Amino acid sequence: MEKARISLQGDRPNNQDRCGIFYKEGSCLMVLADGLGGHPKGEVAAQIVLNVCEQLFARTPLPITAPRLFFHHCVARAHEFINQYGQSQRPAIAPRSTVVMALLQEGQCHWSYAGDSRFYLFRDGQLYLQSTDHSVPQRDSNGIPTSNRALTRCVGGVRSAPMPATEPPVQLRPDDVLLLCSDGLWGQLPQQQLVDTLCNVFPLSKALAMLGEAAERNAASSSDNISAVSVRVGYGDCGVHSIVPSQDEENDLLSAIDHLNELIEQNL
Repeated sequence: MEKARISLQGDRPNNQDRCGIFYKEGSCLMVLADGLGGHPKGEVAAQIVLNVCEQLFARTPLPITAPRLFFHHCVARAHEFINQYGQSQRPAIAPRSTVVMALLQEGQCHWSYAGDSRFYLFRDGQLYLQSTDHSVPQRDSNGIPTSNRALTRCVGGVRSAPMPATEPPVQLRPDDVLLLCSDGLWGQLPQQQLVDTLCNVFPLSKALAMLGEAAERNAASSSDNISAVSVRVGYGDCGVHSIVPSQDEENDLLSAIDHLNELIEQNL
């Protein structure tokens, strides 16, 4: 499996993003967390998210039989520890973080997220899947929507742990490219640039470095932290052994078989 990671500070005083790729017994866990600006110690919140995910992945027997429950457990534990840390400070603070996770096992990708850090799956030179941000447009004093958005879900900062969005698993194919990234990356680049670079530039580390540099350049002197982790799935990685036909391809094949059977019957 080809893996790559970037984390750039940009023009911020510190880097509040944290990300990692963890591999064990033929399974892979990708995690990215973005500490929220405007709240103190976002980098601590993001680090707690990453640490919790790594530790629970290391302790959980593989393959994970209930990925949705695993993701919820990661978020709930991280939320608890972030709030404990905030309450231990004097005065008390309320750090917060986004999170996006992808679990690759038995030929499938399970994914979950809270906030506006994104999950992407690129296949056959196209965008195949993308997460939906947990955010709403902010409005100015006249009630007009601005380009800024407010998060509706994050880890830490409030009493109750958020319910992360967990999407149905997707069957992986060789050469699929998975990307988890913070808004510092996707917010500065057109979608097609992500597609073209990740699907056509090799190795993957070079492609990710190019995207990070482009995002930093496009943001000029106001670049946010820019972080991403990505993998390109190969034959045999995490249980990926063959190309699984899409539903449309499977329907076409079944129709062709039915037609062939009709011709055989007519000639008997």
